[in-house]
Amino acid sequence: MTHDQLATDDEPVRDPQIVFASCTDAGFDLFRYVHEELVEVDELVSLTPEQGERYGVCSYYDHAEYAADHDVSIYYPETYGMDDRDVDHFVTLDADLLLVHGWQRLIPGDVLETFTRGALGLHGSAFGLPKGRGRSPMNWSLIEDLDRFLLSVMHLDEGADSGDVVATKKFDINRHDTIQSLYHKLVMTGQQLFEEILVDVLAGTAELEVQTAEPTYYPKRNPEDGAIHWEDPTKTIYNLVRAVAHPYPGAFTEHDGTRITIWNAQPFSSDLLLDERPGTVVQVFQASQQFVVKTSDGTLLVTDWEAENWDPVRGMVLESLTNESVDSPNRVDQPEHEDSLTG
Repeated sequence: MTHDQLATDDEPVRDPQIVFASCTDAGFDLFRYVHEELVEVDELVSLTPEQGERYGVCSYYDHAEYAADHDVSIYYPETYGMDDRDVDHFVTLDADLLLVHGWQRLIPGDVLETFTRGALGLHGSAFGLPKGRGRSPMNWSLIEDLDRFLLSVMHLDEGADSGDVVATKKFDINRHDTIQSLYHKLVMTGQQLFEEILVDVLAGTAELEVQTAEPTYYPKRNPEDGAIHWEDPTKTIYNLVRAVAHPYPGAFTEHDGTRITIWNAQPFSSDLLLDERPGTVVQVFQASQQFVVKTSDGTLLVTDWEAENWDPVRGMVLESLTNESVDSPNRVDQPEHEDSLTG
């Protein structure tokens, strides 16, 4: 899309003034695509590396070098959540549209109102908005063993993922996906969505769909929600591992007070060593340092792990840790919905 496409036959319009808010690696990939392929971004709203560390931004990415190389100005708010000083900045800027991805805070309403065409953001769930509003919907979709994700671009309001929907696209979730590969799919789907709707949004002709169904909300996930309970089924543990892998803190177990972070694993066998206690290390492959752990219904092969001053030994029993989040009552995956997911 070029600026010329935003003009009518009767009279040209001025180049749109675009602002993009992002401070993560997925947000950077989407920002870069918009700026290079769709419409020039005039200002980037981001966080400094110090702010990224202070606010514990998962998958923080410094956009400064790219912005300098491509003559995009950067605005760093004083706080992640923004305040009155930021409202003054955006009033003075008088821009047309704010695009948001990789910004893990709600944008204040006073800021949103300064943009002529409002603000657009991305959110979704396996069930589609308004189901699955809230935190970490892709992580939850992996944990819930769901097989699709409906990503929507929506106008942002002061609520959590409650704005009018502009467009929606589906991408699949397969058994090989981790949270990192789902972010890659989200970026590619977001690129397609923005390419399809930006002209109409900037022209004020985009068709909007109000979210009218009863919403559901995913609960916030914390690092401790990566705890592994070895008496869970193999699939449950595998889904947890892939849902909280890099760039998240990882799934973990413990042995004699030592935490073992499991970054990657795969279901191994439901036939071998079924008499062992769940959590038992039943095999260690010394050359690769991979090891097999008994679960409630089979075994799990741990292929990538990290621990200080610890090595797996056959026969040791890893602790089963409490993890209420895996069976959270706030989850939206009710059994009666699962048949409708594929397709």
